[in-house]
Amino acid sequence: MPEAHVPIRTCVICRGKFPKAELNRFVCPPESGPQAALTPDPEQRFSGRGFYLCTEEPCGKRFARYGGWRAKCKGVAHGD
Repeated sequence: MPEAHVPIRTCVICRGKFPKAELNRFVCPPESGPQAALTPDPEQRFSGRGFYLCTEEPCGKRFARYGGWRAKCKGVAHGD
């Protein structure tokens, strides 16, 4: 019997590749601006541009300062 397909995603901080189910997902905010922040998506069901973060502590600390998502979210419609 063939093995089931396991989606692989990349952590935006360490660039490590992991099964999607092992990562935390964040989506682009509905509006841009200085107070905008990525929205956690624990069920991995929100529509829109997503970013994945592994569970390693150093990545979590660096993710708090990660600003690369702002340019990647421009022009991306967010829908819940």
